[in-house]
Amino acid sequence: MKADEHKARDPNQVGIEFPEGKRFKRAANRGTGAGALAFFVAGILLGATALGAGYWLGGLGGGAAPPPPPPGPVMEATVNITDFAFSPQSVTIAVGGKVTWINRDPVQHTATSDVPSEPIASPFLNQGDSYELTFPKNGTFLYHCIPHPFMTGTIVVGSGVSSGGPIDLPHDTFNATTVAPGASPPGGWDFTLTAQEVNLEIADKVPYAAWTFDGQVPGPVFRVRQGDRVNIRLINSGTMPHSIDFHSAQIDWATAYVDVPAGGEHTYSFTANYPGVFMYHCGAAPVLAHVANGMYGTMIVEPLNDTRPAPDREYVLVLSEFYASDTLNGDRVYTGDFTRMLAPSPTQVVFNGYAFQYDPRKSYGEALPASPGERVRIYVLNAGPSLIQSFHVIGGIFDTVWIENNPENPLYGIQTWTLPSSGGAAFDIVFPDPGLYPFVTHNFAYTGLGAIGVFAVT
Repeated sequence: MKADEHKARDPNQVGIEFPEGKRFKRAANRGTGAGALAFFVAGILLGATALGAGYWLGGLGGGAAPPPPPPGPVMEATVNITDFAFSPQSVTIAVGGKVTWINRDPVQHTATSDVPSEPIASPFLNQGDSYELTFPKNGTFLYHCIPHPFMTGTIVVGSGVSSGGPIDLPHDTFNATTVAPGASPPGGWDFTLTAQEVNLEIADKVPYAAWTFDGQVPGPVFRVRQGDRVNIRLINSGTMPHSIDFHSAQIDWATAYVDVPAGGEHTYSFTANYPGVFMYHCGAAPVLAHVANGMYGTMIVEPLNDTRPAPDREYVLVLSEFYASDTLNGDRVYTGDFTRMLAPSPTQVVFNGYAFQYDPRKSYGEALPASPGERVRIYVLNAGPSLIQSFHVIGGIFDTVWIENNPENPLYGIQTWTLPSSGGAAFDIVFPDPGLYPFVTHNFAYTGLGAIGVFAVT
């Protein structure tokens, strides 16, 4: 130890040691005069600084009491039906909680689950009427008003996620083969369609609450001839109004394409004046939701005098988009996400209603067969509801593209053809050699969402 370390401290100096080793010195005399005044002022400043620091730290939670936690889920909630809206539009309650709907409008309304098997099912409520329901399990429940389907609401129960993962639904590969129609009936064609809301798979392990014609997506393929009379009876077995809009018809939509209420039926009639690969779809409001949820199909109208070479094999491929929710509903299936539909930001883009179903690389995929030298005619419809798509066969060139299946609209030697939403065409292709020939949408942002299949030429 050094000798000067034992040196006595100067009684007139007081040192404050800082971590950095610097020393701050002040006079130790606390008497009157300038030194005392300076010490007094310094004390006020130090005190003010400390007080300010206390407030500053308190603002960060350093000294103040923490804010109270948010309230837990409520056990009871009220939804007022007023000005043609559910208010609040979204309600969160605890498991076992109860929701009461009260109609404040002077017209009738309902609260009806989007999925038929789900529990929200009020009667028609007159002004002042109420309906209450208890929710015993976790889940997210979407509902609407039957006479006013633009009125929608959501009930989130508990975590909002039903217990368990998605249910496993069987899927049968959509039969893409089609054949020319027989002789036209003297009185025209009579078809029947049933509007149904059912749970089905749209991709592997992706069950979906679909709105359908005849319980399938896409709906049945109809084939008629130019000039034929067409009569289609729609039976509405769903929970909301549905209708049919035929792109193959020339008709006053305001009077012809009537909405059919739940439990009702209606027959639509028209004459198919033009050949084409035409879309039909539900036209009830909001049309975007009805189409995106699965209510579409194809009507092929054959030319009256068809001078084209006859095909050896015919297929129908319908391109379309799905917009699935991130969470499961009470039935452990996904539902349509209207915000994604508006974006549009699809979760699946598919041929004939199911992702990758014609891709043999998948365990569930089945390639479409063909033979070398055959003329294969592919009727392709882009049902949308929103995206433009480009149809392409990898390793092949279309001998002829018949725009809208019309012999007067041929294009020869085409690599890819663009289809607008609701656009269709007939594609003729001849595969000279055996092999695997993938067909895709060449909008590659969407190919990986399921829009790929394969022709197996053997």
